[in-house]
Amino acid sequence: MLKDQLKGRNAIVTGAASGIGAATALRLAQLGMNVVLADIKPAPLNTYCRQLQSQGLSVDAIATDVSDPDAIAAMADFAEQRFGDIHLAFNNAGIAMHGTPMHQMSLDDWQWVIDVNIRSIAYSVHHILPRMLKHGQPGYFINTASIGGLQVNPNWLTGAYSMTKYAVVAMSEGLAQENRDSAIEVMVLCPSAVATGLGDGASRPERFGGATERPEQSFLADTIKQHGASPDLVAQRVLSAMENHEFFIFTDSSARTVIEARHQRIQQGFDRTEAFLQQVR
Repeated sequence: MLKDQLKGRNAIVTGAASGIGAATALRLAQLGMNVVLADIKPAPLNTYCRQLQSQGLSVDAIATDVSDPDAIAAMADFAEQRFGDIHLAFNNAGIAMHGTPMHQMSLDDWQWVIDVNIRSIAYSVHHILPRMLKHGQPGYFINTASIGGLQVNPNWLTGAYSMTKYAVVAMSEGLAQENRDSAIEVMVLCPSAVATGLGDGASRPERFGGATERPEQSFLADTIKQHGASPDLVAQRVLSAMENHEFFIFTDSSARTVIEARHQRIQQGFDRTEAFLQQVR
């Protein structure tokens, strides 16, 4: 059973002060894992950490800006010093970038969404995965992408956001291929709408222009509040996928027809290319 496998093992969860990260960290700790909670917001992070500790759960916290490679390295060092070998890395922190045509985005916002959503996982691959491979024990390397990593929502102007999440899916597929003979299982979470604070821009670091409000994506907060799945449901889904050794982790099938239509469009491109080549040969 998954509980038997995880009990006494050690995990890192980013974006752990709220939402999917907080819910998953709680579930993992309840299964007996020692969990390092990481988030860019120290106040809610430390409050949540104390809350879990008061329940007798084995957790600790470190404020971490995942867009900073040195911060990821420090987070990994902290986890090993606090609990020992890392057995699970849940690279979950991310930001939204909805509602603005890409040609109107500031360069600061481009850099911010790329560094948080893509480079943070590259930094984890560089600083955390080698440590997991070195100890040779079974483990999980889980990346949060999005259903936007498989389609671009035509109504929400998600081009920049989806671009980053496509990259997360590609990185995860490559990592799964490269590590298929290791003890580390790579998985990618592609949730649909989840009731979280994904659209919050208050945590944008100063080097990207500092805290920001993006009224153009205010619709996102309303939509996910009304229609989003609960973070705990997503956490339960992640645990179910771990137990069943799934690579793609979806939270519902609402986008299935849109993604199937996209794949059909790709197939049509191949069909037309084959017809063209028949004509010119």
